[in-house]
Amino acid sequence: MNVMSPAEGLEALERALEPIDRVLIVTHINPDGDAVGSALGIRGILEATGKSTEIVISDSIARKYQFLIDRPVLKFDDPILSNLSEKELFQMVIFVDTSERERVGPVLDHLHDWLVQGAPEVNIDHHVSNDCFGDIVIVDPERASSAELVLRMAETLGVDCTSVIADQLFAAVLTDTGRFQFSNTDAHSLRAAASLVAAGADPSLIARRIYFERPVPFFRLLGHLLSTIDLYHGGRTCLMIMPRELATKFFPDGHLDSEGIVDYTMQVEGVEVGIFIRQTGDGVYRASLRSRGRVDVRLIAEVFGGGGHEKASGCEVRGSLEKVKDNIVSEVVKWLS
Repeated sequence: MNVMSPAEGLEALERALEPIDRVLIVTHINPDGDAVGSALGIRGILEATGKSTEIVISDSIARKYQFLIDRPVLKFDDPILSNLSEKELFQMVIFVDTSERERVGPVLDHLHDWLVQGAPEVNIDHHVSNDCFGDIVIVDPERASSAELVLRMAETLGVDCTSVIADQLFAAVLTDTGRFQFSNTDAHSLRAAASLVAAGADPSLIARRIYFERPVPFFRLLGHLLSTIDLYHGGRTCLMIMPRELATKFFPDGHLDSEGIVDYTMQVEGVEVGIFIRQTGDGVYRASLRSRGRVDVRLIAEVFGGGGHEKASGCEVRGSLEKVKDNIVSEVVKWLS
């Protein structure tokens, strides 16, 4: 563990970048708005300083975030990354919005093929569960989003955000604060948002594209899910389950964006913990957990090998659907006081 204050980490990053020309940027699997916006923002900031950069991810970026992409993002199996010449290797890798190295998925297995020997690892994140991996650590659990640290990075490097970068970082702040509704919304996140709007971010456009442009099949699926929710523990826990065949029925092309569905479980009166379980493979389920505040769902997710935030976390669980459901619900009740 390499413990640094965010200020120390930013100063170390500035020094480390001086002799470097090529930087690789990676983020976690199933990238959300903060992961996408922060990675794109870092790319724009570094390129403004003359660096050559690439973003490489393990999963595709959801359609609702595609409008933020100013040039292509590479998948880990892109032919471009095969057999890089010595001069094409990256001299630094930046992990953003990633609490541990393994969270980047298959990308991790290929890093040794893409990096020069001894390339420093930079860790930029805001998760309290971050294990402070890497050579340069810029981690601040007090921040509502990783984008707020990326904005500080721009200030440290003397880069003024363009309207494109401002849109990317604003989208990241917007989504990780739940449209400024989550309890992590504070003066710092609002000041960051204000500075990004001053730099050219378009809040109305960003909110519309991310939250208010869903395809018709999504609402048909959502209607079915809402009609089948279950309540437990005297109405304090709300559960919603989406088997794979249900997702396939409404999205046969497999392009379902289920991010945000779990939030509907928290709109039920009296609910303290919301759970959304979706099947991702044979006997494999992804559970998203939300809390009104009294229960730290990060601790629940960690029981199953996951993690996240106190009020928003997730984990992958294997087994039969009934067993997965029972195990999670049984764990939740232990934390309800």
